[in-house]
Amino acid sequence: MNRRKIFRSLGAGVLVFSVVTGFSVTRYVLAHPNEPLQQNVASWARNKGMGAVVDKLEAWMHSDPPAVAPVDTLALVSFDSDPPQIETTTPPSSTENLPGVSTPHITHPTGNSAPAVRTPVKATQSCPAPKNVSTTIATTTTTTTTSSPLPDETTTTTTTTIPSRPTDIEAFISPAIKGEGVWHAIAKVRKEPIIYASSIRPLWCYGSVVATMATYDPTKVHAALFNGTEVPGGKNWNNSSRIRGSAVKSLIASFSGGFRFEHEPGGYVTEGRTVRALRKGYATFGIRADGTSTIGVWGEDMHADEGWTSLRQNLPPLVAENKSVYRSFKAVNWGEDFDNKVFNFRSAACLRTDGLMMFVAVGKVNIGMLADTLVLLGCKTAMELDINGTWPFFATYTDFGKTDRTGKTIDTRMGDPGRHLHGATKDFFALFDPETLKPGSLK
Repeated sequence: MNRRKIFRSLGAGVLVFSVVTGFSVTRYVLAHPNEPLQQNVASWARNKGMGAVVDKLEAWMHSDPPAVAPVDTLALVSFDSDPPQIETTTPPSSTENLPGVSTPHITHPTGNSAPAVRTPVKATQSCPAPKNVSTTIATTTTTTTTSSPLPDETTTTTTTTIPSRPTDIEAFISPAIKGEGVWHAIAKVRKEPIIYASSIRPLWCYGSVVATMATYDPTKVHAALFNGTEVPGGKNWNNSSRIRGSAVKSLIASFSGGFRFEHEPGGYVTEGRTVRALRKGYATFGIRADGTSTIGVWGEDMHADEGWTSLRQNLPPLVAENKSVYRSFKAVNWGEDFDNKVFNFRSAACLRTDGLMMFVAVGKVNIGMLADTLVLLGCKTAMELDINGTWPFFATYTDFGKTDRTGKTIDTRMGDPGRHLHGATKDFFALFDPETLKPGSLK
C-alpha cells in the first residue's frame, strides 16, 4: 500500500470516528438540554470510560487560585420572603416649631456614618493571620448544669434545643456588603419559616470567594434520597430521578448529592438495596424511617442498628468536632485535589453545632478553603457533596400544596432550577412537609 492510500485510510478512519463520536455526544446533549454544554460533554466522556482524561482537564482548567480583592456583590438570589428593610428617621429637634426660634437646616449624609471599626481577622489554615493583627477564632461554648439531690448522688441533664432561626454571622471582611451574613426565610409552610438562607465572604485573604448557605431543622422536615439515572443508575426505584406524584405537593427544597462512583466516594444504601458497601470512618448523610436526617461518621457516631432507611457517603469528613480534619486522611480524591491546587465551585452539607442541618456552596476554592469555610460557619460534622460547574445545587419551590411547582435556586451560580422535577442524572436529597406527605409516597 502506497503512502497516499495509507493517508486516505487514516483520514477515513478519523472521519468515521468523528461522525460516530459527534452523533453520540449530540444525542447525550439533546437528552439533557437544561445542563451546560461543557458539563454535558464531561458527563458523556465519563460514561464512555474517559474519566481520567476529564479529571486532568478539569484540574488544569481550575488551577488558578481565587482573586484576593473583595467582590462587592453576593451570590444569594433575592427572595420575596426576605424581611422588609427597616428605615430609620432622624427625630425632630427639641426646638422645632417653637415661637421665636429658628431651626437651622441640617443636612444628614446618606450611607453608614458610624465610625470605622476594624474587624478582627479570622485566622484559618487557608488564611493565616498576618503579623501584628489581632485574631479571633469561632468557638462553641457548652454549658452543663449539674445538681446533687442526694449527698452522694450526682445527676447531669443535657438539653438540646434547635433554634428556629440561625444566628446571623458577623462579616469576615470589612466593610460588609448589605445583608451579608443575615439569614432570610426563603421557604415557609403554613406561614412558618422552614428554610433560611444567607450569603457571605468567608475568607479574609480571598475576598472574591463567596459562600451561600441554607439551613433547616431536621426534626421538622421529611428528608429523602432520590436516585439519578447515572448515579446510582439502575431501575425500579421508588424515589427515581425526579420528584413526582403526590409528593410534589409537599416538596419544600432539594439539593445536590455526592460524587460519581468512579471517585470511590464510599457507600450507598437506600430502599433496601446496598448499591455500594458502607465504609467505616467515612462521612455519612443518614435518613431515618421517620424522615429525620443527620450527618456523622460511620462506625463512630453512626451505626447499622439505628433504623436508617437511606445512607449516602461521600469521602471522609472535612470537619469533625468543629475542626478541619481533611488533612488527617491521605490520598483522598476530593475532586482531583490531592495537593490543594484545584480551585472550583464546591458544595457540602453539615450538622451544625446548634443542631441545624446546613447546605453550603462556595467557590472558587480548594478543599482546604472549603473545610475552613465550614468551620467558620459553625459546622460540627461536615461532608463534601458534588462539585464543578452547576452541580452544586439547592432549590426551594413555589406554590406549596399544588402539583405544578417551580424551582428557585438560592445562588446565581447554580443551574436549571427545575432539575429535580424534570429528571436528574445524579442522586440528590429532597425535603418534604411531613404533615401533608402521603404515607408510602417516599422510601
